[in-house]
Amino acid sequence: MPIVRAHHEKWNGSGYPLGLKYEEIPMGARILSAVDFLDAMASDRQYRRALPLQEVMKRLEEESGKSFDPKVVTVLKRSYLDLEKLVEKSSGQIAWSKLTTEVKVDRDVAPAAGFEEIGAKEPHETNFLSSIAAARQEAQTLFELSQDLGASLSLGETLSVFSVKLKRLVPYDAIAIYVRRNNELLPEHVSGDNFRLFASLRIPLGQGLSGWVAQNKKPIINGNPSVEPGYLNDPTKFSTLRSAMAIPLEGVDGVVAVLTLYHGEKDAFTSDHLRMLLAISSKMALAIENALKYQQAESSATTDYLTGLPNARSLFLQLDCELARCKRDNSSLTVMVSDMDGFKQINDRFGHLEGNRVLRLFSHALKETCREYDYVARMGGDEFVVIAPGLTPDAALKKAESLRELVKQVGKEVCNEDILSLSVGRSVYPDDGLDAEELLAEADRRMYVEKQNQPSRKNRRLYPRLKGRLTIELHPENEKVPILGNLTNISLGGCYVETSALLPPDSKLKLIFSMDDGKMQAEARVLRTDPGCGIAMKFPEGSRDDRANLQQILEFVDRTTKVYDNYYLSKMLKQ
Repeated sequence: MPIVRAHHEKWNGSGYPLGLKYEEIPMGARILSAVDFLDAMASDRQYRRALPLQEVMKRLEEESGKSFDPKVVTVLKRSYLDLEKLVEKSSGQIAWSKLTTEVKVDRDVAPAAGFEEIGAKEPHETNFLSSIAAARQEAQTLFELSQDLGASLSLGETLSVFSVKLKRLVPYDAIAIYVRRNNELLPEHVSGDNFRLFASLRIPLGQGLSGWVAQNKKPIINGNPSVEPGYLNDPTKFSTLRSAMAIPLEGVDGVVAVLTLYHGEKDAFTSDHLRMLLAISSKMALAIENALKYQQAESSATTDYLTGLPNARSLFLQLDCELARCKRDNSSLTVMVSDMDGFKQINDRFGHLEGNRVLRLFSHALKETCREYDYVARMGGDEFVVIAPGLTPDAALKKAESLRELVKQVGKEVCNEDILSLSVGRSVYPDDGLDAEELLAEADRRMYVEKQNQPSRKNRRLYPRLKGRLTIELHPENEKVPILGNLTNISLGGCYVETSALLPPDSKLKLIFSMDDGKMQAEARVLRTDPGCGIAMKFPEGSRDDRANLQQILEFVDRTTKVYDNYYLSKMLKQ
């Protein structure tokens, strides 16, 4: 633009880049250079304080005829005090929509023409200078917003400061900044009218005003706020807001957030408002993206990735804070350390994915059953810690028992067996220790004492398991050709057969354990298929006769296995 390219030109021709002088310099560039000088000298800089306005004006006069057009300097000298008062009084209330409509400049050599009439048209001069003041205010606010957006990595702090300063630029009654989380927009910062209403919204992509903006990556001006999902046609939710403007905030990986402004008047927003928001949208998107990445990194440093619970580092920080509070309040604190018994067998028999599922289910159940102000963390492996302020001894015993029941239920849900139990140790501040390490060590010691007294895995099984060495037939439902497999273990609850066959989970089949005895067969359902290894199956809950038949099958398997073992043993001894 000529006005931008030439605003470093000087009246006497010593400027750059083209060395223009006098009326060769566009009028807009002459005005801009003088106003820019006035603003720069009267504003604080990192290397100096702002100069008094009178002194700045004196310096501007000294450059009249050298750097600046004498006529422009004369107009500024006569009106600069009034303009400064106008800016202070307006404080962001300048009618921004008037910026681009009052001044008409022909695209010929007209910048120099009409200047002589300025003295005769006082109203035009006032509007013209008001537009300059408004432009200066707009530029200054945009600069401050850009500076603030990169000043902090805290998302909440960044958005809070931004919303306050934005109101000076674009008046609004309510503001909501929705951050994209997967396929939803969640309110990250809300202020102004009906803030509780907007703070409760969860907006799917493509739905409502803000959802449409996020999906289509296009702004909306003067839209209808009531179409936002969450309170459309809901008589319990009412908003007095009548217009909305929303813009997408696009980062490196697409839309990261949506900025939506709401106003109580209809058609309250103008194209100039939209222009100014779009001018800072990329900077704001980058600031939000960086803050979200920092937030994610900060969270991963204190959160266990598998369960979502706080990790050991976060546990020690929280425990130190709780102990400090207890010392001030002279109150008690209970620390409970728990460790799963039988978890290794789950990993060995069912695989690590199922073991991870056990940890996630137990973590969720543990968090749900604790009080709101209790602190639950995963120390590592299958060890969990609960910090319970003010928990009485009786309540602690009941809590430990409920945790044991929880882990038992989780084991049954995943493995369909009573394979899992929990050892729990507890310590109390100040009786058992005065700092975090002492309390955790004592609770850990008591937990291991209880673990030593736990019954063996075999005794804890719902159904005792026998090792088998027997070839059996598997007859899948609706299949005519049987499958041969090696039975490796069996109980009243189910069995495991080594075979290369692949059967889908929950498929039904008949197992034949002996071709000579027609009673040596049972119905089963596939629990899990381990490709290349075998199939885990479960026997259905049946009548007393069915259980008696299964008991006979177990005795048959036991006898047959012993016969095979004795046969191979005697054969090895002969060799």
